[in-house]
This record gives sequence, C-alpha cells and structure tokens, in this order.
Amino acid sequence: MVEEAQSINLDTKSADKIVYGIKFPWNKTTDKIQMLGVQAATSTTNTRKMTDVATKKGTLHASGSKSETFVVDSYWLRGSDIYDSLKRAVQEGIKVAIWRIDFNERRYDSSGKLYVPADFAMATPNGLPNTEAVNNLIHSNITYDIDGESQPGMLSEDDLDPDMLADGLKMFSFTGASGIGGTESPEPTPLEQWDKEHGTSDDNIHASSTTNDNQSGTQSK
Repeated sequence: MVEEAQSINLDTKSADKIVYGIKFPWNKTTDKIQMLGVQAATSTTNTRKMTDVATKKGTLHASGSKSETFVVDSYWLRGSDIYDSLKRAVQEGIKVAIWRIDFNERRYDSSGKLYVPADFAMATPNGLPNTEAVNNLIHSNITYDIDGESQPGMLSEDDLDPDMLADGLKMFSFTGASGIGGTESPEPTPLEQWDKEHGTSDDNIHASSTTNDNQSGTQSK
C-alpha cells in the first residue's frame, strides 16, 4: 500500500512586506512615521567583531562589539520632503529615527486597530548618492549606520502615515512563523507579549471583518 505524501506548508515571510519608516529631529512629536521613499531592495547587516587569538592548541575567537546597519534603496516622489531632510541630515551629520516594519506579522486588537512589529534605531545616513540612469527613475541606495543595537517593539496604525499604512496593508497576504531558542531562559518577543495581552489575532481579524460587514450593511440600507 502506497502511503499518501503529506503536503508541506512553508509559511515563509515576504521581503516585499518589509517597509522602512523615518522621522527627523525637526519633525513635530505629533507627526507620524513617514515611508522612506518608494522602496526597492532593502537589507540589514548585524555582525559582531571577532578577534582571532593564535595558541599552540589552535586558534581561539574572542567576541567583540556588534555593528548593525539598515540599507534602503529609495525612489523619490515629487513634492516629498524626505529627500531634502535626508540631505540636511547628511550635510550636518544629524542622526535620524528609523523603523524596520514587518507587515508579514500584522495584528489586530479586539477593537480592530492594527498593530505591526518593528525594529527601531537611531542612525546616521552615510551619504545621499543619486543614481540617474538613462530611462530610469532617480533613486538613492543609502546605508544607515545604527548607534548600538536596534530595539524591537510594536507600532499601532496611529503611529504610521496614512500612505505608509495603505501601502503596507496592500502588500499583506500571510503571516510568517516566529520563535526560536531553548538555550536561554524564555523571554517573550514584543509580538508574543502583544498576543498574550490582546488575544489571538485570528479571532480579532474575524471580529473586525464582521463589524465592518455589519457597518457596511447598515449604511447601504
């Protein structure tokens, strides 16, 4: 008897659903996080400096400080002040606030408000190069050198510029897996802590959809 092959569901994360946001020191505290241009390829580095120590028994490795960067290839929109603000930050050596936002892992609370996990950092843009290829769009591939380490947390829809929120939601299709470890004492991630405090996201998504459907039906009558 031939056993039926079990299907494998690889619930992976999409790079297209990672969006970077920014704020500058001269923005108002009430200003929302703006999208860092129309983004193409993005990446991060998170490396630790190692020192090789040669001994008669072999080479030992001493662990040193960490170095972290965000790299964002941004295409600029007409009328946006992001480019001019970045130019000022580069010229004056000013640090900016930057968020790496993961719409793969969006969540809703019981009222239907959206939350997304993000990594926050204060960083220095190391330049503002312009790529001006023929038959192409002007864009800048910028490396943001992070002070210390980026810090994980959660953002609500109230923190995000409406255009950024709309783009992030349009890109959403599925949620990736999270959690790894076992060698240290368990410590919940900000996302796991949020789920623990607000309940399962699936239930909230269903409740939010039901509420929206009821409201739409009431308005149409």
